[in-house]
Amino acid sequence: MVRLVITDFASKEDNESFYVNDEFDALTQIYTYQSFKKNAVYLSKYEVHDEIYSLNLLSKKHLKKNQFLIHIADGEYIILFNHKTVYSAKINQNFITDDMIKSILITKHIVMLSSGGAIDKLYYVINSKYKSAIENILKQNTRNDKGDVVAQSLGEIKDLVRPLVELDTFKGHAFKNSFSLIFVAGILWFMFYGLDVFSNSLFGKESLDSLNRELKVQNRLLKRQEVLYNKSLKEYKDLTDCITVKGTN
Repeated sequence: MVRLVITDFASKEDNESFYVNDEFDALTQIYTYQSFKKNAVYLSKYEVHDEIYSLNLLSKKHLKKNQFLIHIADGEYIILFNHKTVYSAKINQNFITDDMIKSILITKHIVMLSSGGAIDKLYYVINSKYKSAIENILKQNTRNDKGDVVAQSLGEIKDLVRPLVELDTFKGHAFKNSFSLIFVAGILWFMFYGLDVFSNSLFGKESLDSLNRELKVQNRLLKRQEVLYNKSLKEYKDLTDCITVKGTN
């Protein structure tokens, strides 16, 4: 399961108040780096088994500056402007419609203040089991003065996160970096040393096999020559014995 999270909280306390439901829950930090900047969030250690990506980095990857992105998940409503979080609220699953409309009104207010009164386009990403219903509520309540729907889907989440680096724990990063280091070291060793060893082993074996085959051929030729020699020697001996017997008579 893919999950998008905010990674630009002003403080750890703000982070915990939004993402952590139990104050006694064990937290873990997951993070990634983008342009040498750390993008991190604290979550319950029991929630980090999902594929988790930074919503802020997703916005930066797919949107230009001065554009709005609305992210709606189960229980969450987040607004990003210029890739930064400007509004975040919890949605009560028992009052989705009411909470959605309230958040949409706040969204329109924020957008009008930022754009000088006109709402041009709002991009959204919905990651919820009620996606169709939420999408319908969002579109019906984000029309401009001409009656045109300004809310536009940014795309499917699985496609949007494909170019992003997944957030991970320190152990996860250490394991991935160790694996990458070993892999790169293996490639370098093969390029500078292993290829020569492999080539020598391969061609040396082929040369040895070739010599063995040639020796076998030479041995067979020698045996044939030996047989022919013995046969000729026997015929010569028989012939000389015959001549000696006739001379004696």
